[in-house]
Amino acid sequence: MAQHPPQSSRMDLRVPQEVRDIIDYAASMEGRTRTDFIVAAALERAKQVIERRKLICLVMQDQKLLVASLLEERTEEPSQYVKEVAQEYAARVSSVGGD
Repeated sequence: MAQHPPQSSRMDLRVPQEVRDIIDYAASMEGRTRTDFIVAAALERAKQVIERRKLICLVMQDQKLLVASLLEERTEEPSQYVKEVAQEYAARVSSVGGD
């Protein structure tokens, strides 16, 4: 089956001549066309924004989960391992405090 090239869509934007000159200069330094340079830069920035937003959402979900866990009443007895770790932690904390 023949593959079709990806469809392109047009984006027009107006920028001050100084901005265009700087973009053209940077693009030429990388051996790119203005369009290729702008698309690559915009795509990279867009991905950063999306990833940062996803991270913020995940952090908020984690915070909600933590709060729900802290507010949930636990009636089960901690395991022996948890008890031992807690005792070890308490011993280390009190030894650091100089008691």
